[in-house]
Amino acid sequence: MKLRIRSILLVVGTAATGLTTASVRAQSVDPCNVYTCMAGISGAGTTGGPGCVPATTYFFSLVVFDPFFDAAATSQLRRTYLMTCPGANVATNAALLNAIIAEWGAVP
Repeated sequence: MKLRIRSILLVVGTAATGLTTASVRAQSVDPCNVYTCMAGISGAGTTGGPGCVPATTYFFSLVVFDPFFDAAATSQLRRTYLMTCPGANVATNAALLNAIIAEWGAVP
């Protein structure tokens, strides 16, 4: 009986250790996907559908408070993030990047 209880405790303890030491992967949103979705919202006023929900949610989560909402810093943070997409700062897309930031850069 004691051997069975010890075996069960060993299995449960090993499982609990595995759960607490498992690595957690951060979920990231592709900046090019965010750029494309925000371009659709800015230009045509469309939502982009359910595929754009994570992208737009992430874009609007980039906010700077110090201690109150800082519109200029938020706008710069969002611009910097969108510019990590390789095609966002190409000459033909720079105007669209500026339009996105002008319309949505300082929205809390």
